Amino acid sequence: MPIPDSGTFRFTPAGLADAFDSSRTFEGACRKLQNLVFDPSNPELVVARPGVDGAITDFSTSGLTTPGFISVQITIGTRIYGMVATGLTAGKDQPFCYDISTGSFVTVTGSTAGNAEGRPTSPVTTGAWTPPTVAMIGTFLIITHPGYTGSGSNFFGVINLSTLAYTTANLASNPLPAVPNAVANLGNRAYFAVTNKVYYSDVLAPTTASTAGMSLTLGDNSPVVALSGLPVQTTSAGVVSALLAFKGTQIWQITGDAAITGSLALNYLSLNIGSLCPRSIAPSPLGTFFAGPDSAYVVNPFGAVMPVTGEMQGAGAQPHLRQPFGYVTIPSRVAGAFAGNIYRLCIPTIVDGAAGIYDYWFDTRRLRWNGPHTFNYDCVSSAGNYFVLSGQASGAKLFQSNPFPTTTTVYTDNGASYICDLVSADLPKHDEMAMKQVVESTIELSSTGAANVYGITAFDDKGNYLASTSVTTNQAGGIWGANTWGDGTKWQGRINQPFTYRISWSIPLVFNKLAVEVTCPAAAGISIGTFFARAQKTGYTI
Repeated sequence: MPIPDSGTFRFTPAGLADAFDSSRTFEGACRKLQNLVFDPSNPELVVARPGVDGAITDFSTSGLTTPGFISVQITIGTRIYGMVATGLTAGKDQPFCYDISTGSFVTVTGSTAGNAEGRPTSPVTTGAWTPPTVAMIGTFLIITHPGYTGSGSNFFGVINLSTLAYTTANLASNPLPAVPNAVANLGNRAYFAVTNKVYYSDVLAPTTASTAGMSLTLGDNSPVVALSGLPVQTTSAGVVSALLAFKGTQIWQITGDAAITGSLALNYLSLNIGSLCPRSIAPSPLGTFFAGPDSAYVVNPFGAVMPVTGEMQGAGAQPHLRQPFGYVTIPSRVAGAFAGNIYRLCIPTIVDGAAGIYDYWFDTRRLRWNGPHTFNYDCVSSAGNYFVLSGQASGAKLFQSNPFPTTTTVYTDNGASYICDLVSADLPKHDEMAMKQVVESTIELSSTGAANVYGITAFDDKGNYLASTSVTTNQAGGIWGANTWGDGTKWQGRINQPFTYRISWSIPLVFNKLAVEVTCPAAAGISIGTFFARAQKTGYTI
């Protein structure tokens, strides 16, 4: 028998937003997509985030003495280079090199117990810090690190990639006046950030500045906190390279080269938007992403500084995610990178009054955020189409983190299982004031192989609990080892095709506005699709 004076409404998860009510944001806005990512093939589904397990390498097998916190890493070709705290000399970092193709560490010479003064003091693992940086110039890796003392040649580190020999240096002929905060490559020169200036080296000679005055002063006395490259689109449709220099509230762009008369140029891109989060800066095909004062931003190839939004239409567009950026507690600990089509950030911040560390992903195909995810890290870099992660909480290990599920994906994080949790924003308002009640609703869910149990909970617009229940999906195909040969069992591949299930509420849901939560353990067959409900008007208001 049909329910009188009723209508149906739907919710299909589409992305993460700060909004409690989805009426003025986008359809399918969620308050939480924890450990859920967008299904690359099915735009109406979210699936379990791939696990971060099976470490690329555990430093306990490196031959290094009691390895500890990995303070910086970079992937070049098939090798990962970086700095790690070790017991070779207590309280000191030393360089490392790991070859992904051979699955083994490669010895970096020149770092011995006898030359402890040539290695930087290990940085603090919590609280504010100046993050180390690494840049490749010719056949050299240049390393900046807050642990270098600035005495003698102890200003920055150098790894000769031809010999894998490590030394420390300062610029010859015209030395740096202080230990640099950051280094980057532009035109095969090393550019060093020192206070409010950027000093540059000779071409392909990152340890030499042969001419006096090889520096640029950037605006006011506030320090340059980060440097990053940017491909620039010119009016003639050509692409040239540039260097972005970030201050707390400014962004400057360096183009050209001192060897070409009149070409070296310094221009400001913004004098009121910058970044205090040096590790949030990540180049991508869309431009250079970074964490700004109130949202994520991108410097596009035309040099425009724009907030990251679902439309990417410019300064007037409304960011969907602002709260985590506005309440960052330790800006220098924010870590970000770009791989595949994902820009991701691990942010120490306050969300809905709860302080924590939250990992958010921005999908540049969907132009939507998901998260927060529950594997935290201090350092992240890209290696092809996946991420390399490391963190103080995970020990001396490097992890591979894939942005998309594959046939070999595992669903544990460093050996621990995790939960997927979807919480919708309040479903959009309709043109009535009456309270509503629901007894009939359905949801699209999937599983492959064994049945999965999804918990489903309903809340009103005050966050009050209304009711909860569960849906157990059907077993899809046979489970290996659970059949008798010849019994007719059919095997089924891992295809996340959802089916519609009825939700059996124990009581009617009575509300003015409704939000739903769906939880389940992460697994290969997990996916969540559209929720439908038939709502009847009660005839009374609140």
